[in-house]
Amino acid sequence: MRFSQLCDQAENTEQEQQLLQFFKQDDMIKVENIIEKLTRVPIIGKLFSAVNALGDYESITSFKESEHYNNIKDWNCNIDYDKKSFSIGPNEEQQRKAVKVLAIIGTVITLIILCRKLCCRKE
Repeated sequence: MRFSQLCDQAENTEQEQQLLQFFKQDDMIKVENIIEKLTRVPIIGKLFSAVNALGDYESITSFKESEHYNNIKDWNCNIDYDKKSFSIGPNEEQQRKAVKVLAIIGTVITLIILCRKLCCRKE
């Protein structure tokens, strides 16, 4: 389920406080130190900073008004309160875009390698 759908379902219900409390637990505070280091990683840094910031808000409505919400709303997420697990991953559209980008990168690298081999043979 997308994170935005999770927020819409939980907003103004008892699940809202459960979700916000999940990110304020002692276990999550320990993980915050790791997440703070990951915020410097390109592309996914904003995602990790949004996950990190979720525990700082008092309601989902206030979180939705923040910049962090826009960085995380389209990602797929799974949350299990009993097992204390939270997983987040790209949605189908983001996966298709990633495949296209990787295909382009692979093609460029292949062309560079072929050009180097052809140029070296001429000398």
